Amino acid sequence: MKPKISILCPSFNHEKYVESFIWSVLGQSFKDFELIIVDDCSSDGNVKKIKEIQDKRIKLIQHQYNRGINASINTAFQNSSGKIVVFCASDDILEVNALEIIYKTFECNEDIICVYPNLQIIDEYNNILDVENITKIAPRNELLHHIFFESNCLSSPGMSIKRGIFEAIYPLKNSFCNYQDVDIHIRLLTIGKVLQLEQKLIKYRRSLYKTSISSEKSSTAIRKKLETESLMDSFLEIKDLKFLKQIFRSEIEKTGIKPFDNTLEFFMGRMALESNNELKKYWGYHKVMNFYNNDQNAQLLYDKYGFTFGDFLGLADFMTEDLMFKKYKKYKKLFNYGILFCVILLFCFVLLLMLEDF
Repeated sequence: MKPKISILCPSFNHEKYVESFIWSVLGQSFKDFELIIVDDCSSDGNVKKIKEIQDKRIKLIQHQYNRGINASINTAFQNSSGKIVVFCASDDILEVNALEIIYKTFECNEDIICVYPNLQIIDEYNNILDVENITKIAPRNELLHHIFFESNCLSSPGMSIKRGIFEAIYPLKNSFCNYQDVDIHIRLLTIGKVLQLEQKLIKYRRSLYKTSISSEKSSTAIRKKLETESLMDSFLEIKDLKFLKQIFRSEIEKTGIKPFDNTLEFFMGRMALESNNELKKYWGYHKVMNFYNNDQNAQLLYDKYGFTFGDFLGLADFMTEDLMFKKYKKYKKLFNYGILFCVILLFCFVLLLMLEDF
């Protein structure tokens, strides 16, 4: 008989925490579940720790080589059968009633496609940290607006999705790393209604000394920049004009640019130019540029918006100078000052020589 819930757990080098995670799952008040753990070629004793706990509801799958978070989730889903899939990392800890509350929430709200439980942040020693959670509780159009113009405002630990809905966004994109959960949020919010719980059902671990992918360091910041363009592409999947008008209501009022079925790439690009995020502006400019390259599209933009080549050229004014160009201008200015200073010194030196001759 198929379980009601499948817990999908990617695991990598969590030897120190995986045992606590598994016991928090096995101790749930709700018993009708399966736990699929995918070890992504850990180099520590992660697999050994998992195998030490024997329970028929646990499935351990080992990747032959490191494939990434989304690939691990895809593998877990392929080997699952529950009506609801729950995402957890192997260093999380579930409150004893987490699955029970999640399942009852779906039972009582048939129209929702996804449940987001609230989190409690802990350190590597299970101490509760007094840190602000990124979660923003709001209607899905406002959540998408926030993600589009600003940043992520949803958390993924404990995220629970109806199986049929996950099948619609499966397989997840292998290349996403730091924004892999944000891409899922966008695609889910595009499909239907989600419900955010105020109950803190998941203890999410945040280590000050963490060396995993999610730790904040220079390579993480670089990856985020590199993934931004692909992340923004996910918004192009929104085809519902009425919903788009809800998401971008204030920007439409400001710019007078409305979405049409045949101008969506231009519309989304133009909206992105209203962002304060430079990378999102670049994405937006390139979308407008790509759309405008076609003669038929150029005519369409003129017919719909009165948009001309002059207007296209004006879009560059939305962009600000990047850091490298600012540095170039700074050093060029200093170089020019240096040349001027040398000229003045040379002039003074020549003047002194002339005075000595007198």
